[in-house]
Amino acid sequence: MLSGKERLFELVRIIKKYNLINNATPEGLRLAIEEAGPTFIKLGQILASRDDVIPKNYCDELSHLRNQVKPMEYEKVLEILDREYEEKTSEIFSKIEKIPIGSASIAEVHKAVLKDGTEVVIKIQRENIYNLMAMDVMLIKKIISLFKIDKLFNSVFNFNDIIDEMFETAKEEMNFLIEASHTEEFYEKNKEVLYIRSPKVYREYTTSKSLVMEYLDGISINDFNTLEKFGYDRDEIGKKLAANYIKQALDDGYFHADPHIENLKIKDGKIVYLDFGMMGKLSSRDRDLLSRCILAILKDDVTEVSHILLTFGKARGQVDHMVLKNDIRAVIRKNKTQDIIDIDIKDFMNDFLSMLSNNHISLPKDVTMLMRGIIVLEGVLRTVSPQINLIQILKTHIRPRKFLDNEKAKHFVQKSIESGADLIYLPNEMLSFLKGVNSGELRFNIELNDSKHQMRNLEQLVHLCMVTILDVAYILGTSLIVMQSDGDLPFIFYVYLILGGICTIWIFYKMFTSKIRNRRG
Repeated sequence: MLSGKERLFELVRIIKKYNLINNATPEGLRLAIEEAGPTFIKLGQILASRDDVIPKNYCDELSHLRNQVKPMEYEKVLEILDREYEEKTSEIFSKIEKIPIGSASIAEVHKAVLKDGTEVVIKIQRENIYNLMAMDVMLIKKIISLFKIDKLFNSVFNFNDIIDEMFETAKEEMNFLIEASHTEEFYEKNKEVLYIRSPKVYREYTTSKSLVMEYLDGISINDFNTLEKFGYDRDEIGKKLAANYIKQALDDGYFHADPHIENLKIKDGKIVYLDFGMMGKLSSRDRDLLSRCILAILKDDVTEVSHILLTFGKARGQVDHMVLKNDIRAVIRKNKTQDIIDIDIKDFMNDFLSMLSNNHISLPKDVTMLMRGIIVLEGVLRTVSPQINLIQILKTHIRPRKFLDNEKAKHFVQKSIESGADLIYLPNEMLSFLKGVNSGELRFNIELNDSKHQMRNLEQLVHLCMVTILDVAYILGTSLIVMQSDGDLPFIFYVYLILGGICTIWIFYKMFTSKIRNRRG
């Protein structure tokens, strides 16, 4: 393994080789990423769906990145397995095929046979991959700072955030015990779906760096000649694939985050999902908000979409609500000028992500993962069955939720009890509020657009209120004095009348001069 200094020199050499500083072409960037290795391939795959970060022509080129890398030497594979199984590999497996059936950036997969004759696959983590990726992440951040790569694409997005996100995802993928749990949970949530299947995990042979699963061959979902030979209907496959993915996201809240063609096969009339290294989870609240947001988009309800996004997401700065609504309206109108069958989900999703970035709003990580997963799935659907449209299926699947289902009823009762308890403290709170008003300690923070003009209007309103209050007090005071006198008005009445008149004239004078100053300003 290279030292940090040697790896840095190697990365700088690649950057210079493809002239990424002075003339970074999309193809040159892709070739450089492929040559730089696993860390950069992972990063490139994330950037491929982020045209809010880099230009769209670069995203299109990076979408051609393949996760196929040079396989390990077979002796190295056996060495890693012996280390994981404490030199008992030969006691567990009767055969391990030399040529892998898949070789990716983090691991490679070999077909094998257990001692009892069961066909399995072994996913074996590459040696020192964690250390290599950790070193690369540190060096990438140095290179970004050194060569000002964030300025290269004129992106307002923080590249360091993208890199950290990639590394966090990769770290999860590098723990095969987590992937084993993902695979088992996916099976449990989809075991009642007759047309979905996933592999069984052999826990007794699974470690953090070696994952043993049931071998499922099947037909590749894009091998159309073989599918047709065995009587499969591509449109039916597309409909079932789309419907199940929506079910994963909105009903289960647990979805496959990387449903690309290589992870999907057809076997015995079922769609087989493979590789559960990347999975996303959505809470009940997030699923409810997401469903409401989709319905609002379909109904062109810009106000509701804006409200949900601000509830859903996290503002990274001050949000201009009018600009946000106008941007949402522009994205919806741009994409809904076409027939629903012609809407490009990838363009729509990327426009939406770009709009959120421009308005300094970030969505939860798993929601972003879902959006990317949908983009990938839409590409698969366009290949398998161009007639199937994910938005149409979404429209039929999503219905306004019941006003009070079991979960909401429980939540409603809980909140009612909490609110009832809070009512006990309401008199004290009201007393504190009134004391604050009385003592002048209560302050209000008001956000105003065009603040200078609005403050002038507010100042005039306050002046009018003051004059009204003083005039009422003046009239009431003089009336009371007259009512209490027996015909002869006391001397204090004339003093009160003169002082009141002077004060009123003075206030009108101040308001008049203030208005003139405002007009000049």
